[in-house]
Formats: sequence, structure tokens, C-alpha cells
Amino acid sequence: MVVGLTGKMGCGKSTVAEILKELGAQVIDVDKIGHEVLKEETVKDRLRQLFGPEIFCQGEVDRKKLAKAVFEDEEKLRILESVVHPVIKDRVLKMIEGCSNVVVLDAALLRRIGLAELCDVIITVKCDEAKIVERLEKKGLSQEEIQRRLAAQKDIVEEGIVIENNFDLASLRNRVLDIYKRLLEGGVGG
Repeated sequence: MVVGLTGKMGCGKSTVAEILKELGAQVIDVDKIGHEVLKEETVKDRLRQLFGPEIFCQGEVDRKKLAKAVFEDEEKLRILESVVHPVIKDRVLKMIEGCSNVVVLDAALLRRIGLAELCDVIITVKCDEAKIVERLEKKGLSQEEIQRRLAAQKDIVEEGIVIENNFDLASLRNRVLDIYKRLLEGGVGG
């Protein structure tokens, strides 16, 4: 069974993924794959052609510089995604083939990358925007950066099983445990 785990940044999606991993699911961190893809020579060459040398530092893609460039310009973000998303999807497909039991695709951009169609079930983690801002500020992002990044994730919508993460970790853990048990039993629902 393939489970898509999605939600906007700062909602606690990674925490839910960690809980699912503790429960026995095999979690594929799609963000991590995205970072690895930026190290591939063919991808770096293409990004150098499209964005110029200013997004590089010592021969590697400087993710902060790249983020600044693409989160300020929707067209540049679409161009970046057209380069990296097919490579990410290919890697995820290969990883799923090697998995058994419950596989969780931890991916904010599940739909945009084209991974939603691979999923039997989708879980969306959500929380109040004030909570998102509070969590992201603790990670060192400015109000301006937070708003730009959230705007770039406006297409992440609630679908499938929705987990509201405005409460404490124990409540979240109990909700995830309940959902995981139902996934294993084949009775999925909100």
C-alpha cells in the first residue's frame, strides 16, 4: 500500500512521517530526494544553463540562492520544477519497487510532482496559519520568506484523510496511530 503524505510547510508533516516510521511504515522522504537530485551533474548543468552561475557555490547548487530566485518568480519556480520533478518521480518509482508493506511518500508537492497517482491513500496534515508562521519563525525564516513560500504552496489542498495538527504531540501521535491501524486493516477514512 502506498500512502501519500502531504501538507504545507510547517504543518508537522515530517513529524507525522516519523511517527508512521516508528509504527513500521517505510517512509520515502521526497524532499531529501529533491536535495540529492540537485547534486546530479546533468541536473546541475541544466540549472546552470537556465539560472546562471549565481545559484552555485563551489560547484554545487546553493539551495538558499536557488530558493530566493524561484520563490520570487513563479515562472522560474515552474522552470525549476520542470527540470527536477521528472527525476524525483523516477527515483521514487524505483524506491517503491523495493518496498513492501506500507510505503509513505512524504511529499509536500505530492500532486505537483505527479506522485499522487501512485497512492492508494492520501493523508493531508494541516494546521492554522498562525501556527505555521510560529513554527517557521523558530526555524529562522523571515515573515517575507514565509509568505513567499506559503504562496508557492497554494495548490496544496486538503484531500483524503485530514490530520489537524494544532494540538500537542500526544494527540497527534494518537490520531496517527488510529489511522495507521485502519490502513493495515484496510478500513481507511478520516
